[in-house]
Amino acid sequence: MITNKKKNQINVFVGSPWEVASVKNLLSAAYIDVFEKDDRLDAISLSVSSEAYTAAMRVIYNRKSA
Repeated sequence: MITNKKKNQINVFVGSPWEVASVKNLLSAAYIDVFEKDDRLDAISLSVSSEAYTAAMRVIYNRKSA
C-alpha cells in the first residue's frame, strides 16, 4: 500500500538557513527523515512524519537546552 507522505507531515522547526542546516543535521544523525520547505525569503521550515514527531521534538529540545 502506498501512502501519501505529504499528508502526515508536521512542522517541527522554522528558522534561518544556518539554524535549519544545524537542526536538519541533528535530525538526520538520529535517523529521522526531514523535509525542507522555503516559507519566505528569510525562513525555512522543517517537517517530519507524524510517526517521528516525538523523537524529532526531543532532539530539537535537547539541542536548545545544551
